[in-house]
Amino acid sequence: MKLKIELLGLVTLVLFSCSDKKQEVKEEKNIVKDGVSTISDTVKTNPQVIIDSTEIKLKNFMVHDYIKDDMKFLTESDHKFQFENIDLNGDAIPETFVRFSSPYFCGSGGCTFLLLDNHQKIITKFTVMEAPVYIENTTKNGWAVLLVNDRGVFKDLSFNGKKYPSNPSVLPKSSYDDTSDHSTILFDKPFAEGKISIF
Repeated sequence: MKLKIELLGLVTLVLFSCSDKKQEVKEEKNIVKDGVSTISDTVKTNPQVIIDSTEIKLKNFMVHDYIKDDMKFLTESDHKFQFENIDLNGDAIPETFVRFSSPYFCGSGGCTFLLLDNHQKIITKFTVMEAPVYIENTTKNGWAVLLVNDRGVFKDLSFNGKKYPSNPSVLPKSSYDDTSDHSTILFDKPFAEGKISIF
């Protein structure tokens, strides 16, 4: 009888210690699960938060390449940008337009825009340009013609085989009086109303 009681005590001890281990493992799984599900939970509760690999790559490009030497001079508003992806050359790999809107990147004639390839290499750095950017169905040298409004006059920017013209203000008036019905419009909202990314 004494042996049965000792055996029963030992079994009870093992069961309790196993249930504690199960609880620890369950808690560990919850911790790991919570660590992984944090992003999706954030997206569920806040639909404005979208994890975008392009955005992450662009932030790295800004900090470690494009603006790295000037980071110390930037104000909080200078860290804001917007971007849109679009395939301009028909290769099914989208290029990325980046739009800035702070005093560091803008002057009286417009702001800096960047056109990047999918490896964040600059195709064209546009200066003194205003949004929106119209992507026409017409192509030159295999790339879509861009139309921008420069002080009330449309200017068309055609790819020259390497890049687009960087300063629309020095271009002649476009032969287009208006955009086509089939053009794609980028950055059609004021900066403050669009999705803003921060690097």
